[in-house]
Amino acid sequence: MTSRRSTARTLLAMLVAVATMMALPAFAGANTPITAYSALPSNGQAGGHPDVELHFAVENRILQHSESPCNCEDAKDAILHLPPGFIGNPHATPQCSIAEFSADECPIDSQVGITNVKASNGFPFNSAVYNIIPPPDVSGLLGFKLFLFDTPQFTVLSSRTGGDYGLDADTTSIYHGIFPLQELKEVLWGVPAGTSHDQLRLDKTKVPGEMPSYLGELCDAAGSLSTDDPNTVVQPCFTNFIGVAPVHSNSPLNPFLQNPTTCADPLSSSLDVLSYDGGTSHADHAWPEMTGCDQLSFNPSLYAQPTTSATDSASGIEVNLSVPQQFSPTIPSPTELRGATVTLPEGFSINSNAADGKTSCTDAEANFGTTLAAHCPDFAKVGSLTIDSSALPGPVPGFIYLGMPLAGNRYRVFLVADGFATHIKLAGTVSADPVTGQLKVIFTELPQSPLTAFDMHFFGSERGMLATPTQCGTYPVESTFEPWDSSLGSQRSTQYFTLTTGPNGTPCPGAVRPFEPAFHAASSNHSPGAHASFALELRRADGQQDMAGLTVATPPGFLATLAGVPYCPEAAIAHAAGLRASGLTELESPSCPAASQVGTATVGAGAGSHPLYVPGKAYLAGPYKGAPLSLVVITPAVAGPYDLGNVVVRAAIRVDPVDAHVTATADRLPSIIEGIPLRLRSIRVNLDRPEFALNPTRCRPLAVHADIQGDQGTVAALTSHYQVANCGTLPFGPKLRLRLSGSTTRTGNPALQATVSAREGEANISSAVVTLPHTEFLDNAHIKSPCTRVQFAADACPASTVIGHASAVTPLLAQPLEGPVLLRSSSHKLPDIVVMLQGQIDIELDGRITSTHGRLRTHFEDVPDAPLKKFTLSLAGGKRGLLENGAVANICSVPEFATTRMTGQNGAVKAGRVPIALPCHQQGPTGSTKTRRSQRRGVSHR
Repeated sequence: MTSRRSTARTLLAMLVAVATMMALPAFAGANTPITAYSALPSNGQAGGHPDVELHFAVENRILQHSESPCNCEDAKDAILHLPPGFIGNPHATPQCSIAEFSADECPIDSQVGITNVKASNGFPFNSAVYNIIPPPDVSGLLGFKLFLFDTPQFTVLSSRTGGDYGLDADTTSIYHGIFPLQELKEVLWGVPAGTSHDQLRLDKTKVPGEMPSYLGELCDAAGSLSTDDPNTVVQPCFTNFIGVAPVHSNSPLNPFLQNPTTCADPLSSSLDVLSYDGGTSHADHAWPEMTGCDQLSFNPSLYAQPTTSATDSASGIEVNLSVPQQFSPTIPSPTELRGATVTLPEGFSINSNAADGKTSCTDAEANFGTTLAAHCPDFAKVGSLTIDSSALPGPVPGFIYLGMPLAGNRYRVFLVADGFATHIKLAGTVSADPVTGQLKVIFTELPQSPLTAFDMHFFGSERGMLATPTQCGTYPVESTFEPWDSSLGSQRSTQYFTLTTGPNGTPCPGAVRPFEPAFHAASSNHSPGAHASFALELRRADGQQDMAGLTVATPPGFLATLAGVPYCPEAAIAHAAGLRASGLTELESPSCPAASQVGTATVGAGAGSHPLYVPGKAYLAGPYKGAPLSLVVITPAVAGPYDLGNVVVRAAIRVDPVDAHVTATADRLPSIIEGIPLRLRSIRVNLDRPEFALNPTRCRPLAVHADIQGDQGTVAALTSHYQVANCGTLPFGPKLRLRLSGSTTRTGNPALQATVSAREGEANISSAVVTLPHTEFLDNAHIKSPCTRVQFAADACPASTVIGHASAVTPLLAQPLEGPVLLRSSSHKLPDIVVMLQGQIDIELDGRITSTHGRLRTHFEDVPDAPLKKFTLSLAGGKRGLLENGAVANICSVPEFATTRMTGQNGAVKAGRVPIALPCHQQGPTGSTKTRRSQRRGVSHR
C-alpha cells in the first residue's frame, strides 16, 4: 500500500510540474461559485446535541472549462459560519496528536465524524474526521485525509470573539491537484462516543489495505436527517466501510456539539469559499428553528465578598459568578447567561481615590470587533479574573481594566481573558446613583457561549476600587440574571456579607459616628505687619463623620490687601459650576481671570491611608449671601481617566465692623459628585498671592477659630494658635491735625475737622483719646434725640442724628471708606459718637464721649488693627453742631490746644498737645486777611 501511495504522489508531482511549465497568466477575477450548500442538525432541540450534516458543492476549474493551468478557479479555503449559540467542544473527546495523525495512528475515540468527498473525476471517497491536538494559536482543530494522495486536510475551529462569539470552521489550503474538489459532505457527531456511530468508526488497524475499501457512494443529504425521534442521533447517510465490523468507543458520552439555547430568534449559517485567485463566493442556509426551550434549565448564582471586613475603608471585592452546565448526551444543556445586573448595597461605593494614577483602555486597544487579543495598558488594570467555559479545557486567565469613559456611560469595565487561542473581551457598565452612590454592575448581551464561571478580583489595598459602608452590619448583594431564552424569565438572588469592625480594627462605630477633625492655621512668617502667605488645613480620619460645613474666623488684625484684586465675575463662577463644565478645560483655561486669584486649594478625598489629592484655585469674588465679599474655590474634578467637571465651593466673607476680623462661611461642602461619594479627608487653602495676606501688628496670643460641621450634625469648634513676634520693633508715629471753623464767639457752634495720618510700616493705632480745650463744650440742645440702639441695629437712624462725615484711606483698599458720623444712645451719661465707614467693607468706630476736669473728651477704644494712610473726621457746625464755644468771648483771643493720646497695637504710645487751627482773621501789614493759628506747625509728641 505504501508503494502504491508513493507511486501516486510521484506521478502527481510530475503532472503538476508539466502543468506549471505550460501555465498561462491567470484570468483576473476568477472565483469558485457555490452550487449547493446546506448545514443541518439532526434535531432542533434547543440545547440538544445533534449530529450536524454539512454539504456544499462548487464549480472548480474543470466544471468551468477553464483553460488556465494555474488552478485559479479551484477552492482554496472554505469557511463555515455556524449560527450564534451553536457550540463545538473540542475537549469533549480524546485528541489525536499530529504525529499520530500523520502515521494513521489516531485513537479510535478521537474520531468525531466522517467526510465524503467527491473530486472532479467523479469518484467519491470517505474519510474519518479526527479531533486533533491544536497548535498553541488555534483553539480547535479537526483533520481528515484525502484517500488517493493521502493528503491531510485540516479544519480550524474558532470563536467569533470579535462579534457574536459563534463558531467558525475554516478549512484551509484545500487540495487542488489533478482532481480538484467538487463536492463535500461531512457529518460531525453530536456525541462521538455514541453507539450509533460504531458502524462508521474507523479502526485502521482492522481495515483491509485495499483502495476499494475506502470508496463509498454519496447519498442524498436530506435522507440523513429523517427520524421520528428528535433526541435520537441519526445514522449518517454514508455507505459503510466495506469489510469493517462495528467499533465501539470506550470514551464517556460527552457531547461534542450543542444547539443554540434560544427559541425566539431565526438562525442561519453561511459559507464563504475563497478561490486560489482571491475571488470569493458566499451562500446562506437557514438553520432549523429551535424548539423545546421549556426543557432548559437556568440556575446561575453569585457570591460577592469585600476584601476587608472593616467599615469606611478602602476595599476590593471578590466576585464569583457561576452558570452551571450539564453534559448529559440526552438532556439539553442549560441556557446560557445573556445579562447580569449586580446591585451592591447602599454605602458600598466607588472609592474616590481609586482612579489616581490610572488610565483607561480604549475600545481600539481592547480590539473589540476583532478576534485579536486586547492590548490594554497596565495602568488601566484594576483587577484579575479567570473565566471558565465548558468548551475550553481549563480556566482562561485575564484582567479587569477601566474602559474609556463614553458620553452617557462614564464608568466602564472591560473583562479581558486569553487562553487556548481564544481572546475573550467583554464590556460592562457600572452605574452609580447620583444621590447615594449605590452601584449597579451591568453586563448585557453576553455571548451565547457556555461561559460557566467568572472569578473576579477587584484590587483592594489602600487605593481599593471600592469603599465599604460606614456602619457595621450585614449587607445584601442583589443579582438579576437574564437567560438567552427570554421565555424562561429572569432569575433573582440575594447574598450577604458582613462588616465587623471599624477602620484599622477599631470598634464598630455607633449610630452617630465620632467627629474629631484636626485643624491647623499659620502664616509663612511671623513678622508683624508683613505680607505673608496664610494656610489653613482640616483633616479627618476614616471612620469619622464626613465634613459637611466650615466656618473660619481669623484673628483681629489678620487682613488682606484687596486693592488691585478684581472680582471673579458671576458669569465665570456659574460657568465653572455648570452641568456641562469640564475639569480638563478648567485646568487648561480657568474660568476666573488670573488677576482675581488669591490662592490655591488642595482637597484630599477617599478612604484609606492614601487619599487622592486634587489641586484647585481660590479667587476673590463679590458680594454673596449678604456678605460684601466672597471666596470661590474651583477644583477640577479630574482623576485618572475621569473628568467629572468642577467642584465649586463659595464662602461668604464678612468683616466684623468693630475689630475687622474676618469670618468666612462656606456653602455646604459637596459629599458626592457624579455618583462617587467624596469622603473628604482633608482641605487645605493657601492664600499665597504676593502682597495679599497681611499680619497684624499686635503680638498678643491670638487664635484662628473654625467650626466644622459633620454630616450627622456634630459641630467641632476648634482653634489654632496664632501669634506674630517682635512687634516692639515697629515704629509708631501717627500725626493728628485739628481745625475749628465757623463761629468763634461764645455760644457759637463751630465745625471741627480732625485728620490722622500714618506712615507705611508703622504699628497700627489701637486707641485714641482726644481732649478738647476748656473753650469747647457739648451743646446739650443738640444731643437730646440720639439714634437708639434698636434703630442703629436696624440701620434706621433718623437723619437728625447725623452730626458729621468721615473718610478713611487705607492701602488695603482701592477706594476710601466714608460715611456719616452720628450720635447713638449708650449706657453712659452722654451718647456715643459713631463713625460709619462704608465702601468695599464697612467699619464702625465707636467713640465714648465724657467730661474730665471740665473738658470734653472722646475716647476711641477699639480701633481695628489695620494700616491707615489718612483718616478725616468732620463734625458739622451751626444748627447741628455738637460743640459750643464757651469760657471766653471769642476763642481767637487765646491759643487753642487739644490733649491727645494715641496707643499703637504694639503698645507704643504717642501723647502730647496738638494745636488747633482757628478761623481767626486779622489785618496783615499789607492789608491782606490772614488766618491766625495757635501754632503754625504741629507739636511733636516724641
